[in-house]
Amino acid sequence: MSELPPPPPPPPSTPPPPMMTPPPGGAAPASKNWMGIVALIAGIVGVLGACCGFLGLLWPAVAIVTGILSKKAAANGEATNGNLGNIGFILGIVGAVLAVIIGIVAFALNGSYYYNPTA
Repeated sequence: MSELPPPPPPPPSTPPPPMMTPPPGGAAPASKNWMGIVALIAGIVGVLGACCGFLGLLWPAVAIVTGILSKKAAANGEATNGNLGNIGFILGIVGAVLAVIIGIVAFALNGSYYYNPTA
C-alpha cells in the first residue's frame, strides 16, 4: 500500500484582513438622506397645518427648501432617497397653496363679518 504524504504544515500566523477598507481618495462623504426625511415630514405637517392660514406657511417653506436640497444631494450621489425629497417638495407646495387660500378666505370672512353699511 502506498502511503499518503503528510499534510503541509499550517502557514505562519498572519493578522486577518481588515473588515472594511476605506475607498481610495479618502473617506466616504457623509450621507444626506436626512434631508429627504425632513422634507417629507415637513410637507405632511404643512398640509395638515394649512388650516392655520398664513401662519401655516412655515412648514411648507421648510419642506420646499429641504426638498430642493435633497433632490440636489441625490443628483450629486450624496443621498439615496431623492424620491422622499421630491414628495416633500410637492407636499410643501400643496401646503403653501392651501395655507394662502385658507388665509385669504379667513381674512375675507373675518373682515366682512364686522362690516356695517348703516354706520
